[in-house]
Amino acid sequence: MNRVIPVWLMGFAIVIAGCMNMDGKDSGPTQTPGSLSSVCGDKWEMRLLRINGQAIPVDQPREFTFLCNSDGEAMGKSGINTYRGAMQVTSNGQVLWDTDSFASTKMAGPPQLMEQETQYLRALSGTRQAFVKSGGGRLILRDVSGDIYIEYIKAGS
Repeated sequence: MNRVIPVWLMGFAIVIAGCMNMDGKDSGPTQTPGSLSSVCGDKWEMRLLRINGQAIPVDQPREFTFLCNSDGEAMGKSGINTYRGAMQVTSNGQVLWDTDSFASTKMAGPPQLMEQETQYLRALSGTRQAFVKSGGGRLILRDVSGDIYIEYIKAGS
């Protein structure tokens, strides 16, 4: 019995030490506010679109892309058409869209894909925050309440 107590105490100390490190920076995926340099410069492909907390099924998510440059010019594909507009990303991840500059081509396509495109463009223009995750491999654009949520991965990942 006397030998069991030291082993038990050592195991308990290891568990406590491990729990103390759980709050550290290496405790899992991190999400940080985006900046112009972390959001712009790469091409992003959509992986998830949520509106009002509901996932919106998208038939061809790789056809929904986002990219921007250091001058704040945003562009991409929205399923069938391409879009462009002016934006700013502040140092704390706030996204500011110049809605007057937002434009899209007007090609037609299958009704289901056209509806997905409309939902995507409406959601994108409603985003107000940018976050990067997974060491810069994922981009989240969302509104403040989280009702609109678009998740992208770097193209080619």
